[in-house]
Amino acid sequence: MMRRILLPLVCLAAATLLGGCPQHVNAIIDEALPPEGYKPVYLTSSVGYADLLKEKGIALGEGVGASGAAIEDMIEGAVAPRPSDTARATVGGGSGATDGRGSGARGGSAPAATGVGAPAAATAPGVLAMEIRNVDDRRYPDLVELRAYVHDGTGRFVMGLAPPHFAGRGRWRDYWTTLVDSCGGQAVTIDSFEVTEVREDRREPLAIAYALDHSGSMGQVRTRKLRDAIQRTMRLIRRGDRVSVLTFTSTPIVEIALTGDSGVFRRFRGDDLSTYGGGTALYDGAEAAIEQLATAPTTHRRSLIVFSDGGDNDSDSTLAAVHRAAQKARVTIYTIAYGQAEETPLRDLAMYTGGKFYRIYSTQEFPFVFADIYRRMNNYYRITYRPPQCRGLHTATAALRVPELVASRLRASGQYDRSIFTPFTEVGEITFANIEFDYDQATIRPESQSLIREVATSMARYPTMVVEVRGHTDDRGGDEYNVELSKRRARAVADAISALGVSSTRLRVAGFGESRPVVANDSEPNRTRNRRTEFVILSR
Repeated sequence: MMRRILLPLVCLAAATLLGGCPQHVNAIIDEALPPEGYKPVYLTSSVGYADLLKEKGIALGEGVGASGAAIEDMIEGAVAPRPSDTARATVGGGSGATDGRGSGARGGSAPAATGVGAPAAATAPGVLAMEIRNVDDRRYPDLVELRAYVHDGTGRFVMGLAPPHFAGRGRWRDYWTTLVDSCGGQAVTIDSFEVTEVREDRREPLAIAYALDHSGSMGQVRTRKLRDAIQRTMRLIRRGDRVSVLTFTSTPIVEIALTGDSGVFRRFRGDDLSTYGGGTALYDGAEAAIEQLATAPTTHRRSLIVFSDGGDNDSDSTLAAVHRAAQKARVTIYTIAYGQAEETPLRDLAMYTGGKFYRIYSTQEFPFVFADIYRRMNNYYRITYRPPQCRGLHTATAALRVPELVASRLRASGQYDRSIFTPFTEVGEITFANIEFDYDQATIRPESQSLIREVATSMARYPTMVVEVRGHTDDRGGDEYNVELSKRRARAVADAISALGVSSTRLRVAGFGESRPVVANDSEPNRTRNRRTEFVILSR
């Protein structure tokens, strides 16, 4: 019995370090069962809203409320695909993304995942589902952009539900009824928001880099299947888009430098295992792929797709460095976790760059997950709005009423994080907070209490984090007096945070008076900037 337990562990270690025992490792990973109820639906094609109604024999404006039989007929006639169905769908030979007919092929889509940018789909079984899979908060607080997807049970994206292609009855706002942004326990209804349908013939060109795990733990069979999936995906790439393919083991290898020449990237070989075997330098691979994307024209939307079956064990780079590089180059990261993949870093990279985290369980899903990501880049509903200002975790929830097909509203949520601290805030990093005090006092003004709560909430999410609160003043008053005042203010902030449930052992205080100005004390606006409170992570 003990031998049966130890053998898989020994082989797994050997595969990770030396590329050994691949067949046994394959068996271990392939035995990992998906969670109960796992029925993913990958996008396969598109269908116009009017055509969908015609298929179901429903007249525009009829509504399921007036005809209760309509919804029951549709539920009975549409069967949600099973994971095993993915092997029978066809990928490649053109995207079929806007032909309006729909192939009816069964696929699967990634299961719902928690966190920023992840979907919380509301579904009328077998009829329609809505998901928010991308949240772009780079222009916060001026603008937040959500990407919403509406599809039927066979994986067809439903077109025609928003301008400029709106095909419903009345106004588009009669369909997109509500948008709510929640943060810090407060839900704010957004009165003014826009919804635009983006189709592949009008969307911006894309620059896409694939960073693929070729480490020994993958095994040759699964590595070949992974490469075959990428080879198929190359057939979907539209003219004007650019592609790079990079594989990583102990080091990253650029197999295809970023190019728009389909004659180059379509020659990617699915049977070439020359780069297979070794460790997993995931962060080095991701950063090298971002360097490729940084060379793309500014007119192209940049996306990185990272696939891995394990955790990083061989990189010189770090998770935080990958995040910084992605932010600087304006790269959205999509991550795919398979087998024994370490999910948390992959999920965080997707969350905090506006991408999507996928968790898959079968090699049969390989071609469909890559095709799904690309198809969602081509067709989506863009929701834009001005968000409420709150330094915390935001949840944006949209409601869609499709009266001809669904008796109740569809709702979907996505998240973005503007917290004081995030998974990428590093030890030693200084974070500024505009906490106001009464004149010449250490009394926190009422309007700053919400910011204190946001700091406490953020620290509660990272229970081992230790933070130093630093107080600073302007140049008015004596040096010794200002140092003492800044210390008292820092102590007042620390006490207020502790009163909200954060252990005082996790808080330190320091006061620097006027000795560390960020700007010259030569005007009242500059003095206001120098009267500040800073938070510095001492340990995580």
